[in-house]
Amino acid sequence: MLIYWRLHSIVKLEACTQSIYRWLQYCEYHYVNLEDAATEPNLRFDRISVYRRAGETVPVRYVYEANIAAFLNSLHALLDSFPYLLNLFIPVKEDPESTSIKWHENFIRKYEGMDFYDELIGLLMDSTFHKVKGYVNTIKHKHLIRISNQWNHLKFEEYSYKKPSRDGQGKITFQPEIVGGENVVSFVEECHNELIPKLFNLCDSVLHFKDSQLSNDL
Repeated sequence: MLIYWRLHSIVKLEACTQSIYRWLQYCEYHYVNLEDAATEPNLRFDRISVYRRAGETVPVRYVYEANIAAFLNSLHALLDSFPYLLNLFIPVKEDPESTSIKWHENFIRKYEGMDFYDELIGLLMDSTFHKVKGYVNTIKHKHLIRISNQWNHLKFEEYSYKKPSRDGQGKITFQPEIVGGENVVSFVEECHNELIPKLFNLCDSVLHFKDSQLSNDL
């Protein structure tokens, strides 16, 4: 029975790591396409008329809008799959399908005292991460967030997210925060260049911790 459970966990772990790799590649694909579509010349043509680039079947506005949504959706899926992976790798919940395995303080605190805990809390408290969640939850459950072409850059119209902070007792709380007028490409670049590396630095720290754990068990 124990052997079956371990093999089953390995299969789940493999599927999860493969999914994370795919989500990362999807992020990269949409990031490159967005950078290519949202150039200043393209934005100027887009403001003047319904501009369609050679070889494409839709106007350039649909190209950059679709890649913004797809990048942030893929990033959200990548980030949200990490707690599931973490619990498979270093189990703190017996049932790997438990709905309590998620980015929540109650689950995250189960790793308190482990070497990577500060990085884990740091990601839970990351405002950019929660902006991604706010954006995706809005377009998924409510409506698309309008994007305004400012001739030389794109900006989000208004959406809200839950900004993390700590109360007087040190407990993590979330307060609604409005995002308005943020440069879209700059935000996506911040996600690509800072938030994604932050997640994978955490993955490295978890791997080092697990490696030292296994070494101590020998």
